[in-house]
Amino acid sequence: MRRCGKVNFQATFAALALAAACGAPSSSKSTREIVIAREQLEDHIALCGKRYGYDPKADCKLAPGEREWRECVYQGIEEYLIPVTLTPDVYQRAIAEDRKMTEALAQGEITRAQRHARVQQMLEEIDRTEEANQSKDEMDRLEAEIRQDMIRRGLSPLRR
Repeated sequence: MRRCGKVNFQATFAALALAAACGAPSSSKSTREIVIAREQLEDHIALCGKRYGYDPKADCKLAPGEREWRECVYQGIEEYLIPVTLTPDVYQRAIAEDRKMTEALAQGEITRAQRHARVQQMLEEIDRTEEANQSKDEMDRLEAEIRQDMIRRGLSPLRR
């Protein structure tokens, strides 16, 4: 059994939900939706904390109300982020993995620091995915504008 030490960090899985949208917001509808969804989720997470009395900065063992708090956060992710992202599977995998890690923490098989490190990796993956989505949306928008401009000028549009 591994020993836990105090770890001073912000809410672990809540960070997954609260990761800021990469780059400056563009005119892309999906980017705006993700930013709004993350803001809604932030409010939802605050309500989860009030409802279950759980502080994500608690010490190494599972705190009273922690599992319930995390389930509440998962529900927020499912309600606010998954419907507006182009890659819901990334969030669904993160939720499933966080559930497994939380059980492993409860069994003393991993530490909070280990779970936190993995959550940070998942956050980076989500940010890369959302950034790629934003870039693809921007490229698609620009290509559509070019095609429309070419049509207006009487030129044959570009083909993919």
